[in-house]
Amino acid sequence: MAVAATLLTSLAVTGCGGEEAPAASAPPTPAVCSSVDALKSSVADLKNVDLSKGSLAPVQDKLTAMQADLTKVGKDAKTEYATEVDSVEAATSSVGASLQAAQAAPSQRTLTAVRTSVTTLGTSLRALEHAVRSTC
Repeated sequence: MAVAATLLTSLAVTGCGGEEAPAASAPPTPAVCSSVDALKSSVADLKNVDLSKGSLAPVQDKLTAMQADLTKVGKDAKTEYATEVDSVEAATSSVGASLQAAQAAPSQRTLTAVRTSVTTLGTSLRALEHAVRSTC
């Protein structure tokens, strides 16, 4: 009896004629997933710039790269995540404005404003990432 049960189980697993059924392929990952990952990486690069050295050029470079990634997210996200993308765009504009102020008049106050705006950008990005998580 145990041999018959084992034989039936093996036939049920392999299907007719002993051939294995083709594996189902996973659906492709939406483009918004990879573009949000790239944006996340760009924001991390921006956050890692050492402002204590007083050099704002690297911040501008990282901000420019991040803006390109944000544009891609906007295209990939379309209207589904418009609210979250708008929030990230507003935070990015704030980083740009605080960076311009710091370049025009470098001081502890203006550098602190850059740090604060970058932190706010990180918060907005986390909200976008959370919203997109269900898609990815």
